[in-house]
Amino acid sequence: MQKKYRKIKHSIKLDRVIILVVLLFLPIITLISLIWNITHKQEVKTSKKCYSESKINLLTGSYTTVKGIVNKNQPNCFYFNTLSEVKILLFSQNKIVFKTPTSHESILQGTSNFILSDTGTYSIIVNTDKEVENYQVVLNLESNSLSAKQPLQIEALPYKVATTIDEQKLIYNVATPPSLKPNLKLQTIVNDLVSLVASKDLPINKLSFSLIELNSSNCCAYGQYLDKELRFPASVAKLFWMVYLYGKIEAKRLPEGAVPYKNLAKMIQDSDNESASLIVDTITQTKSGESLSIDEIDKWIEKRVAMNSFFEQAGYDPINISQKLFPTDYQKNDAPTGRDLQIRGGDESHPYRNYTTTYNVARLLLEIYQEKAISQKYSSSMKLLLKRNLHPSAWKNKEFNAIEGFLGEALPENAYLASKMGWNFNTRNDAAIIGTPDGKHKYILVIFGDDPSFYKDKKIFPELSRLVYERMKN
Repeated sequence: MQKKYRKIKHSIKLDRVIILVVLLFLPIITLISLIWNITHKQEVKTSKKCYSESKINLLTGSYTTVKGIVNKNQPNCFYFNTLSEVKILLFSQNKIVFKTPTSHESILQGTSNFILSDTGTYSIIVNTDKEVENYQVVLNLESNSLSAKQPLQIEALPYKVATTIDEQKLIYNVATPPSLKPNLKLQTIVNDLVSLVASKDLPINKLSFSLIELNSSNCCAYGQYLDKELRFPASVAKLFWMVYLYGKIEAKRLPEGAVPYKNLAKMIQDSDNESASLIVDTITQTKSGESLSIDEIDKWIEKRVAMNSFFEQAGYDPINISQKLFPTDYQKNDAPTGRDLQIRGGDESHPYRNYTTTYNVARLLLEIYQEKAISQKYSSSMKLLLKRNLHPSAWKNKEFNAIEGFLGEALPENAYLASKMGWNFNTRNDAAIIGTPDGKHKYILVIFGDDPSFYKDKKIFPELSRLVYERMKN
């Protein structure tokens, strides 16, 4: 009887040990099983045999769009060959698999921009969990050496403000950038804008968007595309010159009437380069003229780039707004000469140019809208200068206007618009605060198209603006 009891006791101890072991290893086994299921599920998604296969011929410096319909579990596969050290810009609203020649797979969506490290065949695999789905993928290849050959490239200005110059102490008053929050609704709108541009065979790698929603009490929702890419702002630079002027007046560096209001209005409302030239002379204490000696030009340039420093020290970096815009005399169709040529590097086939980003411009418009830029008083003045009359009688049949071919053309004539556009034969840009007539929906939209094709297409900006307006109010 005693032996039987001992056997039962030993059996109970053994059962307890087994239970403890199971309890100890059960979470580990569950975790391993979960990881295996996830990876197995992804393998099925990405490695399923291609239902259709196509070869893409990508040429360096050009862009290609592939689009169509994909059915559930019937992946469409695309292949292209390229050399290593080539930069690729890839945009897709759908989730896609990007596979390298070494069989490394990445799941991509939205905008991707990176250097291809291997020579060989790359694959793009489009699949879906839905029964059927439309897709569109845009690709652009650019050799690292290609950009250096472009005559109008953006290159960092080598000049900085000397520590002795008085203007360096003058800093834009909003020192902290706004807390812009990535937002799915706005990002979807921006992605649709990029798709629309791509569908028209326009170069999306030369395009930037910034979209800020102003109605949210917890400001501000944000969507963007290449918003930190340096672009030539054209006359949008005049927005920064206006703020710098009011900054100098507020700091008592210039008297209130140093620039006649008539000239300021012509610079902002009519985008007049001659008025802008006179304003730049006044706010920088420089003048255009013949070439200067090395010592003289260094001091002259320091005064011009003080405008850059004013914004850079408040987080607007990098930025270059130190150069005038030409022609200043449209009858003579003049171009930079003398010291205006010296600040551009002296070689007009490869000049230093003004540059900023759509993010910087959107931020400045936001701070003007919130009446934080310089002061409440001067922000209010700036909003009045930027405000546009959308009634056709105010802009139609006017040779140079800020509405036709830009964001305002597609808006209702009773909508709110405060804007500064810019263009030349290589560029079309616009930056605007837009509101519905009832005031329920307000937003900031900045678009830079830094390519001659955007200058030539006078319908694309109104079409993009119409899409945003309809989506923001619904």
